[in-house]
Amino acid sequence: MNSDNYAYILWLPSWYPNKLSPFDGDFIQRHAQAASIFIPIRVLYFVRDKEQLVTNAIYVEEKQTGNLRETIIYYSSRISSLGIADKFFSVWKYRRLYKKFISDFFEKQGKPQLVHVHIAFKGGIIAKWIEKKYQIPYFLSEHWTIYLDEAKPNFSDFNFITKYLISKTLQKAAKFFSVSDHLGKAIRKRWPSIRYKIIPNVVDTNIFYPVEKSMNEAYQLVHISNLNYQKDPEKLFKAMGILKVKGIVFSLDIFGHADNYIKSLIDKEGIRESVKFHQEVPQPVLAKYVRRADALILYSRYETFGCVIIEANACGVPVIVTETPVMHELVRNNENGLLVKHGSAEALAEALEDFFKRRNQFSKELIAKSAQQYNFQKIGKMFFDEYSSFIHRD
Repeated sequence: MNSDNYAYILWLPSWYPNKLSPFDGDFIQRHAQAASIFIPIRVLYFVRDKEQLVTNAIYVEEKQTGNLRETIIYYSSRISSLGIADKFFSVWKYRRLYKKFISDFFEKQGKPQLVHVHIAFKGGIIAKWIEKKYQIPYFLSEHWTIYLDEAKPNFSDFNFITKYLISKTLQKAAKFFSVSDHLGKAIRKRWPSIRYKIIPNVVDTNIFYPVEKSMNEAYQLVHISNLNYQKDPEKLFKAMGILKVKGIVFSLDIFGHADNYIKSLIDKEGIRESVKFHQEVPQPVLAKYVRRADALILYSRYETFGCVIIEANACGVPVIVTETPVMHELVRNNENGLLVKHGSAEALAEALEDFFKRRNQFSKELIAKSAQQYNFQKIGKMFFDEYSSFIHRD
């Protein structure tokens, strides 16, 4: 497959790693890395610097890695005391900046063959302007939980203008991709005319891979999340407390922010000595902890995918997850993990106790093999095939 036959695809992510939020949208960056194996990808991402931590004007950061070129544009826009005025001025400055920057970018780099938006808002605002001015169609990929009925925040909670912009971005896309069938169905429920294809998230198997390890007397668990409402930390920690009362010795490494509320949950269950908190870390560091774990726990109320699931599986580590629709797409019960009834700390504790008794029955090799369908080559090829079929449709 010869990428020399292509110009480039312009990616407009609404979330992307940057100096202000180093891990924001890192799953989109991994998608870009996968796609760039097959075709040149140019990423443009605009970041509002509210506190002027990077710049008091405009600062452009550029990085080239193989076929992937990332351009992050930071623009200073201080927070106003007037909420509505602040939002209006920020959007006005955002639109003025991207119109000028993209016009200059196209003049120097040439026009892309396609635009690909990741997360409808706000990247879709730019894509629709490009389509109108330059007649370049755009694709859209969605990851956002807001479309799920059970999600908080929810699409219904947004103001009229935001909902209108998201709706138009979705409906005008030349092709639409969802990271899961569950998310795609939720979007079609709101917009029945939309047709979607699934391009799932990706795992870097050069970072996440299985290793030989010895079984420890204390069971080792890992949890990776921001511990918000979606992740249901109350049930997670209550289940851990039940295990402790039963005399089960375990350690739980948590990668996520621990505020006072989370610490109070830990103290309430009396498990402070069994739980260790870590801040967000680069994936190579995270992988070391995942590889040595007996299992990863993700007892979420809802998800659109679950990158940590395929990362753990790529390490040969089984996952203990909520029995929600999207997890049925990722987890085969008793093969690469366990599906647990939703909303019950007692059910989670019982599942963990059952897992501990038979953790040796899970095949590390088969679990790791199950994650290969999400590697860079396979997901990158999916993007390339979609681009090719559209570009050469005539």
